[in-house]
Amino acid sequence: METRRKFIKTTAAFSLAGALSHWAINAFGEDNRGEILPQRRITRNGEKTTAFALGGYHSAKSLNPGQAEKLIERAIELGVRFFDNARVYHQGTAEEYYGKFLTPKYRDNIFLTTKSPGHSKEEVNKHLEESMKAMNTDHFDLWIMHTISSIEDVDTRINQGVLDYFLEAKATGKTRYIGFSCHTNPKVALYFLDFLEKRGLELDTCQCPVNVCDASFESFQKHLLPVLLEKEYGIIAMKSMAGGGMIGRRFDLTPRDYKDEDIKNITIESAVTMAQLHQYVYSLPVSTLCSGCETVQELEQNIAVLRNLQKLSDTEMQKIAEMAQPFAGLYAEHYKRIL
Repeated sequence: METRRKFIKTTAAFSLAGALSHWAINAFGEDNRGEILPQRRITRNGEKTTAFALGGYHSAKSLNPGQAEKLIERAIELGVRFFDNARVYHQGTAEEYYGKFLTPKYRDNIFLTTKSPGHSKEEVNKHLEESMKAMNTDHFDLWIMHTISSIEDVDTRINQGVLDYFLEAKATGKTRYIGFSCHTNPKVALYFLDFLEKRGLELDTCQCPVNVCDASFESFQKHLLPVLLEKEYGIIAMKSMAGGGMIGRRFDLTPRDYKDEDIKNITIESAVTMAQLHQYVYSLPVSTLCSGCETVQELEQNIAVLRNLQKLSDTEMQKIAEMAQPFAGLYAEHYKRIL
């Protein structure tokens, strides 16, 4: 086991072709709604879903129900079948948009996910009930422990019964699968995984930031992905544009003292293209890329990369990461913390 672990870690940075074939993309499929985007494995029992997931935060960011409905409808037309959300997105409005425009028509066609940031058993229980009501469903396909942020945070949630309730929710059918997300540092996720392993427990998925800058600073790609692959976790990549911080866009964690003109767009300031921001992530052994699209145009541009995906070589991956390196770290990735 130790030899295999060292091998995976050694090859994890850019040479993951073998692992990618293990989580292979299928050809386009179809259901009664039309053509489905290529799929990858999301759970260790072999279930698959589309390699693109629509993020609930950005799809509701306009707080315009008409705009949200257009994004949802266009995503379905383009073959998206994985939809992400969280109880805290826009004070519940994001979940309500899914409950109005997504689940009444498409629940049987989609892989539906939401998240709870609760720090006690009572709080996550409340969130789950509220999420089911808001999203107009009696169960989720995946329920995620949202953004574990520090070692102390992990300990608190465990001690306050959060993990126990997630396991209970899966056992009672309120959710088919359970997972966790981590934004701040891969060490936090590794600490949680070590806790689970020592107690003989496994969750199903992990959601974490993976992008062209991540490879150069507190890297989830280098330090966490190899462990997740070894444990056969579904890997939900997020923040391929660092929440907008890579493309000159202010987002919720951008420091207030940053002027808009100081938020660099690396697709202008470097040779990295917009398409490569997504292509880089799709070329890694992730199950899906959960992307925050605010407009139909952004949605179409991202999905076009997947539809016409040509996997980057190890050399190309290295080159792109090197071009993005000057923008890595707290400059663009404001959600990360040094531990």
